[in-house]
Amino acid sequence: MNKQNRVKAKKSIDKIVDFLHSYAYVETLIIVGLYLLFGYMIDSNDICMLNGEISYILILLAVITLFHGFENGILAVAILAVAIWYFYPVFQYVEFLVALLMTMIFSEFHYFWTQKIKNAELTANYKAEKLNELSRAFYTLKISHDQLEKNYVIKPMSIRNSIEYITNKNHELEELSETQNRKAAYYKNFLGLLEKSFNVGSATIIYKKESEDSEYINEKNSEIVSSNRAEEFTLKEVVEDYLVDKSIGRGTAIYISDALGEPTTNSDSNSAFLAAIPAMYNGKATAVLAIEKMPFMSFNREILTSISILLEYFSIEIRKKDVLALSDDIEIVEDDDFRFEFDRLQVLHKKYKVNSILLTLRIESELQAMRVYEQNQKLLRSLDMVTMVEVEGYFYIVILFPLHDKAAALGYLNRLTNSIKDPDDKEFIHMTFNLSQVEQFNNFLLEKREKNVS
Repeated sequence: MNKQNRVKAKKSIDKIVDFLHSYAYVETLIIVGLYLLFGYMIDSNDICMLNGEISYILILLAVITLFHGFENGILAVAILAVAIWYFYPVFQYVEFLVALLMTMIFSEFHYFWTQKIKNAELTANYKAEKLNELSRAFYTLKISHDQLEKNYVIKPMSIRNSIEYITNKNHELEELSETQNRKAAYYKNFLGLLEKSFNVGSATIIYKKESEDSEYINEKNSEIVSSNRAEEFTLKEVVEDYLVDKSIGRGTAIYISDALGEPTTNSDSNSAFLAAIPAMYNGKATAVLAIEKMPFMSFNREILTSISILLEYFSIEIRKKDVLALSDDIEIVEDDDFRFEFDRLQVLHKKYKVNSILLTLRIESELQAMRVYEQNQKLLRSLDMVTMVEVEGYFYIVILFPLHDKAAALGYLNRLTNSIKDPDDKEFIHMTFNLSQVEQFNNFLLEKREKNVS
């Protein structure tokens, strides 16, 4: 399969727009040059067409600035200023100042419009990713329940518990100092889980060294790990395999099927594997499970769907550990899920300047903190998160509001205080922090401890 097929076909208009944005400055030079040439052909004494009834120069600057932004608009104004200086007996400063002012106004429209589009796309992508994670977690729980019903006697541990057991085997993996070695060990344990729970006889997993890598998974940016009974494949052989390559390109599970489209274990001369199942992140495969051998009774659509969901869920758990190992600005918070979500929102904030809010409540009584914490859990919306931190006898309830501002946090605080029936439980100190105030947030949590130490 040609790797160029991995790129989704775009509409012709989208390709043209992408091309124009890639060569914005060249396009600006060409458009302004054609404008001056056209003006020279009409009237060599009025090359910028300033003396007409219609302000053609403002139309030109509006098209360039609204489409490409401030930099290209200023470039066009500079070229026109040079033309006015050389081709007119007196510099037309009024027309120049009007053009410069309107360019700045056009650029503001361009900025706010593009920012609004980026914020809308960012919010939609974030919510879609969270929905995907929650749906995977829910389906994993369903699979776990089905497995318990079918195999309760011989397999009393649920699959979800097995995943958590594997990802939390810190006492066995702490000696592995390198992140890549730990990741290989995690995937090795996951292959063992598939062998026990789904009768996967032999399989191989290729995974990205860095989950945030935006490139398609390939021989240079990935590693390989195999089950104990799998054949020895090189990384190149797996990446270039027909089913694996097709799975990476389409971003979905690919398996050998019969005439009715149902999975079959009949060998395929084009591939050494029966199925290839990718784990996706940001539209790109971060890991691919290649199943080599599997009993025909277990090789069916339902089992493959279950394995696909579990691989997605497992990859999310692995990515959490990678992210927290590299960046952990709120290490004092013990909740891994909370810290992972905070770090992901920080990345979005640094890249797109979209903020989120931390609402922090300080409570001295443990019983009061537990009651307020439980009340928070009842009021939270689907994307909001809450955790509780104890620091030297003081209790902090931290609520994370993804992609919201301070007003949303204060509105939630009003709902919280109104929902608390005991007047004494309403007595607590609160503060709000945005994602650029991480240091102040940490200082707030450590403030009482520092006073006690001093």
